[in-house]
Amino acid sequence: MGMDAIAVYPEQVNRAVAKGDATEHTHRPALKGLVESLGKNITATNEPKRVACGAPDFVVSRRIRQAEHGFGYIECKDIGVNVKKEEKTPSFCVDEGCDRAW
Repeated sequence: MGMDAIAVYPEQVNRAVAKGDATEHTHRPALKGLVESLGKNITATNEPKRVACGAPDFVVSRRIRQAEHGFGYIECKDIGVNVKKEEKTPSFCVDEGCDRAW
């Protein structure tokens, strides 16, 4: 389940970074492929509609009996960004029931 994708993902990211012109958005196709390879009927939607917690970069859902059920959000950051500093910004909300304004 996704073992090849787990090996391929860093290769894709490294290849893009080596070109010297990559941004946060450059790596999203590779991340989408990785997430979707992790289980049956999983979809990672890039730039979904706004949701109650704001505007995530991805929403992860799984098809169960003809319906999509969202179960996770992904906020992307570029390589080299200090995520500890980003945790204090509105784009990060890791607490359940977060009510930060977006």
